[in-house]
Amino acid sequence: MSISKKNTRRQKDKGMPKKNTFTFDVRTGKITIDYSRCEPARKNTPNPTCGFACVKADRWYGRNVLKIEGNRPVLAHPDPEEIKRLCNECLACEHDCARYGTDCIRIELPFPGIDEYRKKMGMKL
Repeated sequence: MSISKKNTRRQKDKGMPKKNTFTFDVRTGKITIDYSRCEPARKNTPNPTCGFACVKADRWYGRNVLKIEGNRPVLAHPDPEEIKRLCNECLACEHDCARYGTDCIRIELPFPGIDEYRKKMGMKL
């Protein structure tokens, strides 16, 4: 299995830069959109090459947490508790942004016990 440059970069940047990012909490984790890497936000274009893949994926597989406003993906609801209730953590926005866009969305979900499992299996931490 080969590792693409995207996957290598993803492993290197573990956390995203705080400048020009938008982070919101979901039921068990958090989602961060890096607007400095988001093509529609950077170029302020209503017709980006990604076609707003993150918002489309959220409409298809999620529950309409994201919407387009000012040529960038934003939350569709102002209430953080409503976002937590609505988001089904399908990971589709991150996946489609990576596949069709500029890979500017990160979803962080805790994985309890992963370090112990890796130790038990003799894997790197």
